[in-house]
Amino acid sequence: MQVVLISGLSGSGKSIATAVLEDAGYYCIDNLPISLVEVVIRHLCGAGQHKIGIAVDARGGEDFAAFPALLDKLKTEGFDVRVIFLEAKTMTLVKRFSETRRRHPLSSDTVSLSEAIQLEREKLGSAAEHAHRIDTSDLSPSALRMWIKDLISIDRSRITLLFQSFG
Repeated sequence: MQVVLISGLSGSGKSIATAVLEDAGYYCIDNLPISLVEVVIRHLCGAGQHKIGIAVDARGGEDFAAFPALLDKLKTEGFDVRVIFLEAKTMTLVKRFSETRRRHPLSSDTVSLSEAIQLEREKLGSAAEHAHRIDTSDLSPSALRMWIKDLISIDRSRITLLFQSFG
């Protein structure tokens, strides 16, 4: 069974990475609390899923100090676990949030966007230490898609077409 855990800063491209996995046939879950990762993996394994993608981030409000122990446990039990951590420079993230109508999940009336980004970096530090890190500051969405495909060894000869009509 292959498990890909995606983590990283808000605005760094986790949704794009999750979509790549989904297109490749992975069963994907976004924003799963760390405390539920092991339970969900076991459940999906029992249900016959062999490729799982799970995005974990700071929205769960949990301490990521348990992340290394979780990885060790899953690897010891024979799961093929890969961890991808997406990050970007603070100024890039500020720009991305200013171009959207979305709020940073950790920002509030008393916490500025820059402070929220720094707080998120601190919370996710232990996850970043055990992952393949990708700085998306200067990457286009299509370049990020290619990097994710390379990391998880997706056969590029398969083509996916998406037709969208407005009318």
